[in-house]
Amino acid sequence: MLLLSARFEPAAGVRPRPPLAPFVQVVISAAWLVAFGLTVEVLRPGWAGVGHGLATGAVHAGLIAIGWLVATAATPGWRAPVARLAFAVILASIVARVTTWGPLALLLVPAVLIHETRALPSMRAIGISGARPIQLISGLAAGGFLGLHLLITASLTFGYRVHAGTAVYASALAYDVGANVLSAEWLFRGALFTACWRRSSFWPAALATTSLGVLRYLLDPALPPAAEARAGAIFYLGLAGLTACALRAWSGSLLPGYLTGLAFFVAYRTLTP
Repeated sequence: MLLLSARFEPAAGVRPRPPLAPFVQVVISAAWLVAFGLTVEVLRPGWAGVGHGLATGAVHAGLIAIGWLVATAATPGWRAPVARLAFAVILASIVARVTTWGPLALLLVPAVLIHETRALPSMRAIGISGARPIQLISGLAAGGFLGLHLLITASLTFGYRVHAGTAVYASALAYDVGANVLSAEWLFRGALFTACWRRSSFWPAALATTSLGVLRYLLDPALPPAAEARAGAIFYLGLAGLTACALRAWSGSLLPGYLTGLAFFVAYRTLTP
């Protein structure tokens, strides 16, 4: 595959740098929606969950939109698919917050993303493709190992408890499938990693994009403020990110790394202080 040859021919397949204006538009739009959602959450208590869902959806829609702009070099026509994807993510996030079975809507977001990308060669180049069974199994195994290691360390060293099987747990996993892990893999291991690798080599690209991915989680208000939680996020999410980059290089697909992230969060979501 073209991506795999980038280690030996770093300049091969380099796309032109996209214009800055579309990125500014996406960032401003996402920031405005987040601010509006948080305002609704505070000023309209009767609309419980709507504002929070809007703000959360806007964040992940913004990450996916930035990935789209990087992957396509912001070529003309980007607004329509980005708007449809943003609408799907935001709507699913709101529905997930206001109805009992709402989190199931988040499970449809990956299908919407695949639908929007299936006819674009630039999306196949960033990893929107299938992978061999051994590569998928390797992704699951890597994430499962990191998750199990986290559970043992957190429970034995810091006294965290393990629980699972609740509606809250299921909702959190649906969020990971359709928003959290999806947007992270799409942006950091897909669009940005591919662009950086083609302009340099594997390790600089992997380290740079993994650092950005970890920073995204450190800025997440849902991350517990405890020092051990932040140190753990840097360690485990850093390893998960580098593993996903390696799987991306091996398979040419985002799927194994996506499964790594999901398997890790399956374990992480069971922890409680």
